[in-house]
Amino acid sequence: MKLNKIVVGIVAGVFILAGLIFWAFKNNSYLSFDDDNKTYTIEEKWNLPPILQETSGISYLGNNEVACIQDEDGVIFIYNLETSKITSRITFGEGGDYEDITIIEDTAYVVRSDGKIYKVENFRKESPEIDTYQISGLDINGIESLEFDAKNNRLLFAVKEYNNRKATKGIYTFNLTSRKVNKKRLFTLDGSDEIYVKLRGGRSSEIIRPSSIRFHPTTGELYILEGNQPKLIILNHEGNEVKIHLLDPETFPQPEGLTFDEQNRLYISNESRRQPANILRVKLND
Repeated sequence: MKLNKIVVGIVAGVFILAGLIFWAFKNNSYLSFDDDNKTYTIEEKWNLPPILQETSGISYLGNNEVACIQDEDGVIFIYNLETSKITSRITFGEGGDYEDITIIEDTAYVVRSDGKIYKVENFRKESPEIDTYQISGLDINGIESLEFDAKNNRLLFAVKEYNNRKATKGIYTFNLTSRKVNKKRLFTLDGSDEIYVKLRGGRSSEIIRPSSIRFHPTTGELYILEGNQPKLIILNHEGNEVKIHLLDPETFPQPEGLTFDEQNRLYISNESRRQPANILRVKLND
């Protein structure tokens, strides 16, 4: 009888603690997401097959095709949005923690979490040419984003986490000619800036943990997807935050991939968390 009372007491204590945590953060964290005030609509949804349940990056190819990677295999999967099927698979590397993919013409770039970049040239041909680069010298603990900057022949990436935790996160460039990273930040994301204050649900270093970045095809604004506390951050050409769209964690439990199609429509992919992995076509409100 005493044992039962102890068990009941422990369970009750857990629920009380959970309730206290909820009320402590409900006004400044994603636990208080208000569906009535969301700034987007979901236009279409594709549930992905089992092999893509850990989809970590996407890049639109045209003709309803999306290149996908997942964070275990060195394979580019071509997924057709019209047929909802994988149409081809391109092997480019051994097993590893692959995080994002960006494609320019016939060349794909894939980044691994440890900063290794795979260049897969003529990736849709029978024997693609593969080269590798290494991001180094930045004390980085994790990278999950990669974007091609055609104007400057360089890659952009945002740091998810440093080895020595910092209050801000940097967006850096990797020069494809010199094969070197510029250690000076291109932009800085600072969770203590005014625009983030109402979003805070933890320390500033936890507020911004980028999982993907993409340039808008028309405006040139830089879209930053954040999966820890789901949101979409939009930077102008100077690197200043001009808009933040909070994302419902029930709909976006683990947003990892970001891309645009030829009509400038936005797609966000989610890894499998409490639901099958998916790709969502999202329309942002003005």
